[in-house]
Amino acid sequence: MEFQQHTVQSVDKAITLLEILLQNGAPMTLADLSQRSGFPKSTTHALLSTMRRRSMITQRSDGRYYLGLRLFECGCAVAAEWDISRVARPYLENLAAATGASTFLSVIDGSTVMNIEHCAGSDGLHVVSEAGHRLPLHATSQGKLLLSAFSDGEVLRRAGTMPIFTPHTIGNSETLLAAMERIRREGYAVEDGEYRIGLRSVSAPVYDRNGNMAYAIGVVGFFRRVASEEFAAVIAHTREVGRTLSHALGYRE
Repeated sequence: MEFQQHTVQSVDKAITLLEILLQNGAPMTLADLSQRSGFPKSTTHALLSTMRRRSMITQRSDGRYYLGLRLFECGCAVAAEWDISRVARPYLENLAAATGASTFLSVIDGSTVMNIEHCAGSDGLHVVSEAGHRLPLHATSQGKLLLSAFSDGEVLRRAGTMPIFTPHTIGNSETLLAAMERIRREGYAVEDGEYRIGLRSVSAPVYDRNGNMAYAIGVVGFFRRVASEEFAAVIAHTREVGRTLSHALGYRE
């Protein structure tokens, strides 16, 4: 399901001013910003004043405007977020070594789930999607796991029409919500040939320091059956690595 796109003009204009300042690389006058943006001076001044009150914009002693400290804080937060790839890499490698299968770290993004890091297993099978590749929420273990952190209403909104990929794909809201209940109760999610026939995976949560489920860490491969001792061991390994990575990110149970 694609989310309907709405443009809020005031927000769009404010971002335009921020981008102009970023590209210019130096403080600018109200007149310069008005000219570059094409906005009236009154509109430009109102937008700048609003952003200045929120520390997004700084006004220098000579009256010129520049990017504010709040944007620096936001940039640091983004950098810390994407640094997860470096932090998670050894955990993914250890999990791949323990299970012999490919591993991945994923994050939810709107109506899809995206792999942001992965590691090939010793089985030599490259079945995990490359970093940046988007996958359906309802048909993957990482997607279902990350969906389970939301309310049932939000789960259905994000899952949308739920296209069918295999005979095992969840295709209706009742089955999906039942899966959510099971995942919340058990603390992990399993994919059993729901996106690709023969491909099975398990995902466990990775929590941030605030206790939010921020990522899914998982294992994927051509396991024979999910109801087997082999797969039960994979589940246990995955959950344990998810816990230790969460602790590395500052989460305390």
